[in-house]
Amino acid sequence: MLNLFYIFLAILLFGILITVHELGHFFAARLVGIPVKEFAIGFGPALVKWKSKKRDTMFYLRAIPLGGYCMFYQEDKLDEDCPEDERAFDRYHVWKRFFTVVAGPLMNILLAFLVALIIFSVMGVTKQTGPSKTVVHSVNEASPAEVAGLLKGDTILSLNGSAVTDNLPNLIEQEMKETQLPLSLEISRLINGKSRTLTLAVTPLYSNEESRYMMGVTLSIIPQLETFHLPFGQTMVESARFCYQLSGELTKAFVKLFTRGEGINELTGFVGITELIVEETKQTKLLGYASMLMMFSINLGVLNLIPFPGLDGSRLMFIIIEAVRKKPVKKEAYFHLAGMVLLFGLMIYITFKDIFKLFR
Repeated sequence: MLNLFYIFLAILLFGILITVHELGHFFAARLVGIPVKEFAIGFGPALVKWKSKKRDTMFYLRAIPLGGYCMFYQEDKLDEDCPEDERAFDRYHVWKRFFTVVAGPLMNILLAFLVALIIFSVMGVTKQTGPSKTVVHSVNEASPAEVAGLLKGDTILSLNGSAVTDNLPNLIEQEMKETQLPLSLEISRLINGKSRTLTLAVTPLYSNEESRYMMGVTLSIIPQLETFHLPFGQTMVESARFCYQLSGELTKAFVKLFTRGEGINELTGFVGITELIVEETKQTKLLGYASMLMMFSINLGVLNLIPFPGLDGSRLMFIIIEAVRKKPVKKEAYFHLAGMVLLFGLMIYITFKDIFKLFR
């Protein structure tokens, strides 16, 4: 019964994310005077529906709380011979349409900022106060590290006199090009309850699979962290900085995914994300749930700004092209339709992959 409750919370989180996104489109359209044909919270059969007499908008509360939509008049019109409706979305000025489209992703980023602000205000802001430590988590059998005498739990202090923080792989590459073997590895080891400093000689081997020199260890990078409770103004700045940095990292990851296919095997869908939210909420309760809401809200916002067919980013791209050319791009709706088909197919593939993982 408890698991069902956590699954419901995960589904509710999806609903919050998409509803906030669609509310961004809705309120922006209202602000600039673009008519909204339909606005729905959830999918499936309508539980409640009503029509705005003043603005002629149909509102729906649907049975499945997994999202929603904001529909405009003659948006993505495929039939070019269809009579033009004076309320049609593409009849409005490009800046009004641009503002309406971009407001959805921006609302997700704003939600993430507000959640981060609440978390940082209550829990404090965690900052790194010193260099990270590199600790050996495991040593592979018959590896250069085992031959050198490296053990699980050792802290690596330096390599050939250069301090090691979170940079050991880069240092190894640098030293292998410039230094004669073996390399001098200074470590700290706990012996009989006391910390001892030892020097080991190690000769890394080149891995064709990884295309770099390796010692044959798994490392744990442990940052030195401290939590501070800051004034509200500084907390706002830290929340904004956190969202900005995370948005930048996500943008790089999405660009690599769409251009090079990097990380495609690590993609997870509704089933995998639900499992992640459930486990995180079980372990850290409200804080974990709020953190998931913040992280996935930024994900949704940044993803939708990518100019991939069917996403808000591609609509923004076409609006910009239209503004430059002074006329709309023909057959734009087919472009978005093709993108939606691709995304839907990818979603089905990832969902089945997630389901198969559950039964392994």
